[in-house]
Amino acid sequence: MNRLARLCSDNLLISVVVCYMAGAGCAFWFNDFLSPLPVNVIAPALLIFCLLLALCIQSRFRFFIALPFFMVSGVLHTHGALQPVTDSHHIAQLVAQPAKVTLAGNIATMLETNNERTRFTLDCESVLFHSSDQDTAFQPVRGSVLLSIREEISSRYVPGTKVMVIATVDRVRNYQTPGAFDYRLQMASRGIHCSGWIGSQQEIIPLSGGRISGWQAIVYRLEEVRQNTANFLDQHLPSRVSGIYQALLIGSVANISPDTMEAFKANGCFHILSISGLHFSLLGFFCVGVFTFVLKRSTWLLVHTHVPTVALLLTAPILILYTFIAGFNIPTIRSLITALLVLYAVLLRRQQTLVHLIAAAALIVLAFNPLALFTPSFQLSFAAVLAINLIYPRLPLFAENPSDQATTAFMMTALRFVQSMFYVSIAATIGTLPFMLYHFNRVSVVGPIMNLLIEPLLCLWALPCGLLAVPLIPLVPDVAVWILEAGQPGIALALWLSEAIMRFPYTSLWTITPHLVEIVVFFGAAILWFRQGSTVVPRLAAMTLTFLLLGSFTSSLWLKEKDRPLSVSFLDVGQGSATLIQFPDGTNTLVDGGGSQSDLFNPGSSLIAPFLWGRRIWRVHDVIISHPHEDHYNGLPFIVERFSPTRLIVNGERGEEPAYTHLLQLAEQKGIPLHTANSGEVIRHSADVTFTCLGMNGLRGTGSRLSINNRSLVFRLQSGDHSYLFPADIELVAENILLRNRLQFDADILLAPHHGSKTSTGPAFLQAVNPKFIVVSASQRRYGRFPDSEHVRTWRQRDIQVLITGQDGTVECISDKKRLRVSTFGGKKYDFSK
Repeated sequence: MNRLARLCSDNLLISVVVCYMAGAGCAFWFNDFLSPLPVNVIAPALLIFCLLLALCIQSRFRFFIALPFFMVSGVLHTHGALQPVTDSHHIAQLVAQPAKVTLAGNIATMLETNNERTRFTLDCESVLFHSSDQDTAFQPVRGSVLLSIREEISSRYVPGTKVMVIATVDRVRNYQTPGAFDYRLQMASRGIHCSGWIGSQQEIIPLSGGRISGWQAIVYRLEEVRQNTANFLDQHLPSRVSGIYQALLIGSVANISPDTMEAFKANGCFHILSISGLHFSLLGFFCVGVFTFVLKRSTWLLVHTHVPTVALLLTAPILILYTFIAGFNIPTIRSLITALLVLYAVLLRRQQTLVHLIAAAALIVLAFNPLALFTPSFQLSFAAVLAINLIYPRLPLFAENPSDQATTAFMMTALRFVQSMFYVSIAATIGTLPFMLYHFNRVSVVGPIMNLLIEPLLCLWALPCGLLAVPLIPLVPDVAVWILEAGQPGIALALWLSEAIMRFPYTSLWTITPHLVEIVVFFGAAILWFRQGSTVVPRLAAMTLTFLLLGSFTSSLWLKEKDRPLSVSFLDVGQGSATLIQFPDGTNTLVDGGGSQSDLFNPGSSLIAPFLWGRRIWRVHDVIISHPHEDHYNGLPFIVERFSPTRLIVNGERGEEPAYTHLLQLAEQKGIPLHTANSGEVIRHSADVTFTCLGMNGLRGTGSRLSINNRSLVFRLQSGDHSYLFPADIELVAENILLRNRLQFDADILLAPHHGSKTSTGPAFLQAVNPKFIVVSASQRRYGRFPDSEHVRTWRQRDIQVLITGQDGTVECISDKKRLRVSTFGGKKYDFSK
């Protein structure tokens, strides 16, 4: 007990931070359970109880009360942040569905422009709704809205400009597919709950308003500096070089092309493009050096002050200003807080360990932004710096030899420097590996080596040039351009290296999503491996945990499940369709794989693949393309690349879309055979499960006159007493052909033909199928057309349960011989037996 007390006492800050995070995690994972409870009453009562308990126990054990105190604080603080906005004047309360509105307010952030759109945040002051059922006058409003426009905006719009915009605004929403990125949480951690689209620049009108003063004026001015810096870089440097400089100097990656982003991700160097502690270290050392040099020119200061202390104090405001110029994101805030704490520790002569400073930085960040704990940027940023500080000192460096000659000593010093940088990269990779796999399912094999090559080019060559040039831009722009051009070769060489390594296979690996237990085991094994003075027993334990972890992580490759129930998952992919069938024998089939898409978003890499990885699926056996329309296949190139299907089943049409031709060529390059399915063909048979093609190939009445939709492949899945029908995008014409051919296509669950449009699901077809459920794969924004409102009304009048992926989220159906269970991402559950 005394040993535990001493350990907690010596590391009290670390202990309370861990407890706070544990409480925050409980609030996050059990939010649905806690929401109905009066947490705001229970938690403060527990805090008061902890304080009273501290008065009743021995003084040497009182610090133990801090642990439950901070844990309850974490629950209370995070639970409050997770609750919906309750302010009746907040924009998120006034907008529940997509709405056309006129907003008045101030541009709050720099304009970020890429090839697809321009984005900025608007601090709202008033709103006018265009719908007739709401007030036709402006009403006061609070909150921020992230606005986008598909064109470049005039440079006269700078942060702080008062504008009026016409936009279609909605609450920030997620794709309701397990594994998809939690965009709503990411935006909520930045205080943004609504987003919107502006039709054209003509719908942005500058307003004359009262002068902004105080703290807000300073923030707007710093954002204006960011925008002016970005504009200067764009005007005077090549676009690729400007994009890298903007990432390094102002924390904006908007102007980096997708290909360049992919290259940096593949070689494990993407973190270099995020402003981190290295940026602050370079800026801090430079400022301290300059201030020290200048202050030492004064005899009076040397006599009456401690010059190094004054230099440190003068450096702090510059670091704070740079934090705002760099975008004020989580890695930047963490770096600032750590840097300020280091300065404080140096001033007090107590700079013994950085771990406590890292813990303090984490606690401060979470105190102001409790939701940051659950964002990838927080986890990766703190995991990397913590791993470097804990693992790096335990790695062996080449020993110094005092008897070495000067040349040999110099070479050994250089070698130790390179070795140190390599070890830092190794340590950061180990610390962030579980989080990288959990959030992004990807790890770079060449990361440590590429960091060794690229980091000096960007951080020790281009970055110092950029930091030196930025303050000179408004003063002597020609000199600033010259300095920036001096760093340009470093960026060019880094880009060349990044793209060159992409030509080699297996530079990065894509993996399944690890379980939380596996993450805990990983860190437990890492602690045992790097524990100082470890004996044989800890080493054996570390080795055992490592083998168990590898076995668990790869088990779905070599351990085949037998006799599991059939699972059919209709994914929420926006306006499109993707269905995963997992058969009892362990094989799986993906029926279609397309959805909403943009230059920066692909349903294959962002939705379908994360779902498959979350299901521990390394390989897809069959991929079916019902017909060559983009909303049914635009996510499949990524699936074909990463999941190596054994065959691609198509309807035989070549289609009119170049992207479809490219997909077929990709399959051919990878040696994946194409198979044209015909009516009556059994695609897969497993135990009591039969998956059959009903058409449209091989049916009487079909021909070239049919549209592409009406030539879609139609499948029926029979599992015991339950059945499913997948009619793709067939319309009334094809439905009538199926009826005339007298096929068996009754089904308990029907995937609505053509996303539920009014041109499909005729009365005779619906009567023949006679479903208990109709699943509509369609975007929430297209409701009314997909599915047709009249169809939905008719279906519900027939007591058919209607589930729409855009509203209810991913729909999962699990069936065995007698029982059928249906559940949705949104929490609906149904259970049927025959």
